[in-house]
Amino acid sequence: MMLVRGLSKGLSTENLAVWALYLTILTLFETIKQGMLRNPTIKFLNMPEYTGKKVEVQSSALSINIVFSLLVIAILSVSGERIAHWLQSPALLPLLRWSFLFIILLVPFNHLEIMLQGRYKFPQIFWAYFVRQGLFFGGIVVLYFLYPQAFTLINLLILQIVSLLAGNIMLYAAARSLLLKQFRFNWPITRQMFHFGKYIFGTNLFSNLARSFDHFVTANTLNPLEGKNYVSYYNIVARINNMLDMPSLAAADVLFPKNVETLEQHGLGRVKYYFERMVGTILAIILPMSLFIFIFPKFIILILAGKGYYDAIPILQITILITFIRPLGYQYGSTLDAIGKPAINFWSNALMMVIALFTTWICLRQFGGIGAAYATVINCLVNAVIMYLILRKHIHLELGNVARYTIASYRDAFGLVRRLLNR
Repeated sequence: MMLVRGLSKGLSTENLAVWALYLTILTLFETIKQGMLRNPTIKFLNMPEYTGKKVEVQSSALSINIVFSLLVIAILSVSGERIAHWLQSPALLPLLRWSFLFIILLVPFNHLEIMLQGRYKFPQIFWAYFVRQGLFFGGIVVLYFLYPQAFTLINLLILQIVSLLAGNIMLYAAARSLLLKQFRFNWPITRQMFHFGKYIFGTNLFSNLARSFDHFVTANTLNPLEGKNYVSYYNIVARINNMLDMPSLAAADVLFPKNVETLEQHGLGRVKYYFERMVGTILAIILPMSLFIFIFPKFIILILAGKGYYDAIPILQITILITFIRPLGYQYGSTLDAIGKPAINFWSNALMMVIALFTTWICLRQFGGIGAAYATVINCLVNAVIMYLILRKHIHLELGNVARYTIASYRDAFGLVRRLLNR
């Protein structure tokens, strides 16, 4: 709320659009790298054949982490100016150059988080993110109320870097006992982890690009003024959708290591049960929230962004219609990786990204700025069909069970409320 108002000086959406593009690029990098490292590391640490080689597995994960981060810094150094030009946003260039320090600090943060996640130490991860994001939020509050003239893009980025450093300190304190006592590089294990992770890297790249096309293709296709306006609108809507995605993201983080264990101990039937039960439960949570947002979009936009962003209302209503599909997408990739099918996950996401690129570009050319919202709906429906057919084949997914678990979740919730009232 304060970012929108603090960056929209004189009702201009340019600063917010530039920040949205920068944040999308950095989030894209962080999500891709985290997925590429997390899944192979957790899987290899839990595989019986690597029981005595946990030091080598951890050393290999850290090596891949460092090399990939240096590669991204090199790409941004060479192509930063071209990226800013392609997105018609010159103010983006200094942000990309400052981001090198942020990328370097992500190396220990990602490694420490994975070590904790692989051992189900989620409270420690929670507090690290609480400090990282809480410090960033606290800094925004101070700038917004006390130093509005200092509410600039560069200062926000510096605040982001300081917050990440604080998060690193919290994670290190929590994961110190789990870390390497010595570095023992093993090329065969590194190669095997990379070959497993390359599919997840590609999968995360494709899926996150597809979700970001409403920002990137809009900025490139429309004229600079209109493009920045619509990028800011899509950013507001994306933040609302991201909040609705929180249960799905949390479930995917918990279910991946659990499914790796379950596959070894109980077989595919239990993985199928976890998938159907979790998606059904998440749907029970987000459907009432989505219905409220669809009915009262003006109220939501007014609270989050203010009257200057009422043009985002139709975009919000259009995209909120397909909220029920999104939990399927988050559990889809996590489950396929856990059962050892990363290649299928990779190629299906490549197909879905290509479809998303063409539909977004065509709809923007045909319908203008709101076209990306129409494309989002089309892409989600097509993706749902593709994911269902694949999951039907590999884990024998039954949508009827998902609906049954959704209804059961409401029944359980009402039963709990009734018991509490009776007491």
